[in-house]
Amino acid sequence: MMMQICRAIEYAHGRGVIHRDLKPENILFDEQAGGIAKVTDFGLAGFDEKAQGTKHNLTQTNVAMGTASYMAPEQQVDAKNADHRADIYSLGVLLYELLCGDVPMGNFDAPSVKKPQLDKRLDAIVARCLKTSPSERFQKVTELIADLEPLVPALSMVGTAQLSGIGRAIRRVREVTKTASRVAMGVVVVSALTVLAASFMRSGVKEKKMPAGFELTTDFGTKYPVPQAGRIDKDSHTITLGDGPDQIAVVAMGRKAVTKGGDIVYGPPEETAVGRTVIDVNADGDGVSLSAKVETQATKRARLEPVYEIFRGLRPDARSALMLVGDTGRYVALIISGTGEDPRLEWALGPDHRGVMTTAMTLAPGAQVLELRIDPGTGGLSALIGKDRDQRLLGSVVALGPRWRELFGDTPKPALGCLEGTCAFHQVTLRGLKVGAPTPPPTPPVAVKEEEKKPVQVSQNTVKKQPAPQARPPPVQAKKDNKPQSGKRR
Repeated sequence: MMMQICRAIEYAHGRGVIHRDLKPENILFDEQAGGIAKVTDFGLAGFDEKAQGTKHNLTQTNVAMGTASYMAPEQQVDAKNADHRADIYSLGVLLYELLCGDVPMGNFDAPSVKKPQLDKRLDAIVARCLKTSPSERFQKVTELIADLEPLVPALSMVGTAQLSGIGRAIRRVREVTKTASRVAMGVVVVSALTVLAASFMRSGVKEKKMPAGFELTTDFGTKYPVPQAGRIDKDSHTITLGDGPDQIAVVAMGRKAVTKGGDIVYGPPEETAVGRTVIDVNADGDGVSLSAKVETQATKRARLEPVYEIFRGLRPDARSALMLVGDTGRYVALIISGTGEDPRLEWALGPDHRGVMTTAMTLAPGAQVLELRIDPGTGGLSALIGKDRDQRLLGSVVALGPRWRELFGDTPKPALGCLEGTCAFHQVTLRGLKVGAPTPPPTPPVAVKEEEKKPVQVSQNTVKKQPAPQARPPPVQAKKDNKPQSGKRR
């Protein structure tokens, strides 16, 4: 199987094409051709400028594209300058996963350590593919094929099956049955089209295939305020939605949103499936943290949903987003699905800072705690999922730089997005982060003694000193008697 995948990539590299998104989902097997593996989805592919002799600006510099678990280290930093050896790294990840059942992470064990029955020669092949430096890997897929070929049994090679007369007859019956099924299905489709064509054409709705963040930042035209109470703590540079004495400006666009006890809630979509709520506040600081507890649920399937899918494909997945939005088209968005698909981080901050990152994560059902954080010192963008000890980083940190605010154009505003389905945002909190005072992850509350709650009063000029503790009274002298002292103390 791995030999077939390698030969497909060898063919692509020979024509100057770099795939840049090799992963199991992009490997399909042609059953009619005997189960041959075929590499698909060249949507993120690039051209090897040296091989082609021309320059193709398919990707800008400082852009990470691909799937984090299968990307080469240099591709995570700058996909444009990553050459064909990034595909060789991805082939090493695929080979390790085929052998061991999971992807290599951190200091991983060699295949023969996890599976003692494996040939130890595979350890060296995998290790060379997964070298951090491209110069230490196989320099061509041809070299990888040469090392793998001695380990592949000759009987495993796919060949043309020789069928007997009975076998050919069975195959013919299957083909006739399949053709009859297609004809019957065609009749059903034509009948359904006759009934639904008029209403379908009147709807004029087209399936949208675009990044979720881009869809959420389009100009909706109409805006309406959403009354929201909250608390603005200037000392800690923290703004929270919910119970509090302050009135916080919140504006909804697209789908209508309502507030329930400090939560922002989107009900089932009616006129439009896309909604964005912008919290019109600024948190002072060199960095920023936006967090919320998010619930996302898909809309209940209607009775005519199968008919909808015949004509217009599967309905888009329900998704919620935690966002920082600047000028038109400039945003970062942490997007989570309502059907258990992998979360993803999108960022579009000008031509040189665009990308998408996704990581396979097993998330518990129900609400998820999300956080978007920009480090106050380095300007590193992090997408975090979970809370306390269970908080995990999605992929890797995206380097925006200390002048990250300029990439947004305008002052970035916190925003909440909902696509399809129903979405609810609880405990929405915006914090301004200062250099030298990093915000630790939230910890459970600790009981405090009453005497420790008393604040120390401080004025601008003087500090009120606490009263000095009173001296203890001298110990009471016991009356002496004429009895001899014993060695024991009472």
